[in-house]
Amino acid sequence: MRRQTRRRLTQNVSRFYLGLGVFFVVGFLFFGTSSFFFAEEAPVNETPINEAIRLSNGEIVTLHAWSYDTEKRTMRVRLSLDETPGNTNNHLFRYVYKARPDVEKEVTLLYERNNQYVLELADVPRDFDQLAVRMYGLDESQSIDTLTSEERENSLLTSLYADRRTIEQASHSSSDETTFTRLFVEDELAKTEWQLEKAQQSVEAQRQQIKRLERDKEELEGELPYLSLDEQVEQENEIFDLGRKRDELTLELEKLEQSVTALEEKHDKLRVRLRELSI
Repeated sequence: MRRQTRRRLTQNVSRFYLGLGVFFVVGFLFFGTSSFFFAEEAPVNETPINEAIRLSNGEIVTLHAWSYDTEKRTMRVRLSLDETPGNTNNHLFRYVYKARPDVEKEVTLLYERNNQYVLELADVPRDFDQLAVRMYGLDESQSIDTLTSEERENSLLTSLYADRRTIEQASHSSSDETTFTRLFVEDELAKTEWQLEKAQQSVEAQRQQIKRLERDKEELEGELPYLSLDEQVEQENEIFDLGRKRDELTLELEKLEQSVTALEEKHDKLRVRLRELSI
């Protein structure tokens, strides 16, 4: 009986390790060859929204939004541009998509006001995957179609990238100027609210730091009568440094409070402007 029991245990253990080995082999083969059966997804390639981008000519462009109308196959892009003083270049936009990167298509300018632009890209395929809007800086005597490859490359200021997986779906039913103006005011209002919140936080942090310095200074001053003359001299130097640092922070606090006041005034004006545009 014992020999049979021992034999069964040996067989069970052998079967267990054999099954475990087969499991690892099958797993290795599956994961090792999965790349042949499952296509790797390309990484998202897109330009950050509401992030200032400095161009080669010193100008700054900010991309505010992309939206795609699947029915009309149109893409709309909202952006703003901070031009450098004395800049005489005209700005021209063209677009390409991933499947045909060598074929540039024209871009329609729907709105231009105070260096704010709304662009419309027509005939954008539903499976465009990834797309780039190219921004050129040309002088009045230049035409994009007559430039050499080198001249075209030199005049390219930047490319703004969009990825189909992250693009907002929208209906491009309105091309009203008031609608576009309101969108830019909403962008500026949101930006101002963010700046105001950060500035208020900085003011509060500065006030707390000044209070800590005042408290530390008072504690050191209260200890002076109990110290020797040498210790008093050293402690008075520390008290002086704390007072100087407090005064510096107080001046900085005044500037921060002025910036908060300016942002609050700007915020109120933008809210009024938004109400006017909504009437």
